[in-house]
Amino acid sequence: MSAKELVYNASPVWLQNLLVTAYGQHLYRKRYSGIYKDALRLARESRDWTPDQTLAHQAERLHQMVKHCRETVPYYQQLFASHGLHENDFTSVEDLTKLPILTKATLKAQPESFRSSKGERFMLQHTSGSTGSPLELDVNEYTYKLAMALVVEHEEAHGVPFGAPRATFAGRMIQPASRLRPPYSRINRAENQRLFSSYHLNATTFPDYARELDRFSPAELIGYPSALADLANYYLLTNTRPGFTPTAIITNSETLLDWQRDKIESVFGCPVFDYYGTAEYVLFAGQEADKSYRLNPVIGITEVLPEPTDHRLLATTLTNGAMPLLRYEIGDTAEPLDYLSSTVVHSLARINGRVDDYIELPDGRRVGRLDHVFKGINALAEAQIVQDAPDHCSIYIVIKGTDSNEAETKIRDNLHQRLGQVISVSIERVPEIPRGKNGKFKNVVRAYE
Repeated sequence: MSAKELVYNASPVWLQNLLVTAYGQHLYRKRYSGIYKDALRLARESRDWTPDQTLAHQAERLHQMVKHCRETVPYYQQLFASHGLHENDFTSVEDLTKLPILTKATLKAQPESFRSSKGERFMLQHTSGSTGSPLELDVNEYTYKLAMALVVEHEEAHGVPFGAPRATFAGRMIQPASRLRPPYSRINRAENQRLFSSYHLNATTFPDYARELDRFSPAELIGYPSALADLANYYLLTNTRPGFTPTAIITNSETLLDWQRDKIESVFGCPVFDYYGTAEYVLFAGQEADKSYRLNPVIGITEVLPEPTDHRLLATTLTNGAMPLLRYEIGDTAEPLDYLSSTVVHSLARINGRVDDYIELPDGRRVGRLDHVFKGINALAEAQIVQDAPDHCSIYIVIKGTDSNEAETKIRDNLHQRLGQVISVSIERVPEIPRGKNGKFKNVVRAYE
């Protein structure tokens, strides 16, 4: 634990609120000053671009980025020379296929060779390392502030103006896990934000959460789907309803499952609009009213490799000259909806999650998006599927409220309908499912090599 964390944890709540607000003011200046206004303006304008306008913008920016890479980035200088490529070979988004796919392993092995000699680093971004491979990436000022603008524009598009009161449920430790006394939130007055702990919510503390939320009356709830679904579940268990109605709920950072969406929307009486971004700042996809994910065309070009390559996501930065990534394999998969070219996509039907978040059958088939297995089980609070052998899955479930063994029977039947009888299933009820260090929740885990 750092010295700052020790001081914060030892401080009274009133001082913690001041410290949170002071840090919020620092972030506010970092995120929303200077060229942020230009980034937000372009983010708003791009929402109404036609496919032709999108292609024209992306082709022009791609040409400029390739030129920048050839002149200033050692990795691409060597790559272009070995492939006989020049920026004049890149005049449309379809020309991206002339480049090989960049893997995270390559980037991790030689990060210095991706740094531009003319890049101006505004910040050093640390990825979470959820796949076991954390990275450090240089990010320029425009890219960082554009990423902030894209979230704001996503919220605006769904009725939440900048500065409206919002309650956040994510992975922040606002007080030690052992301190089980209210309040369970802290205020960031710089952004009119109340940050709630996702680590203290249980049947005993829920009334305190409900009172704090009612007093704050947020126009927006934002956070991890698992945390917001857990909150919604306690309202259902206590047969209560929030004393406020948000304009919208925004989820991020985890795969939003259909049964989580249904539970959250039924409790709070407003729609959920998920968004998907990456720590590398190479793409942003915001969910629309029809539940499709609209890819913003400004921050990057997104490709979805066609089957049988499992619809892997690739992204090419159009803005981050400090450490450019071209045809970078993110490690996630998605179902494409609208294409702009043979591989470049305009929107996605859904984000499926990481490549390794699949159940792999003994015959080699891989099955993802298994959240339908749990749909309609009202007492279910959380569930996780762990494939611990080629022919076996353990399913861990958290049941809150009155329930018989019907839930287990239904889960088993639903899973066998989708996977057949080639995999055996064990179901275990547990009091809780552990989160990762960043507070994120994995729905499917492959636990064998």
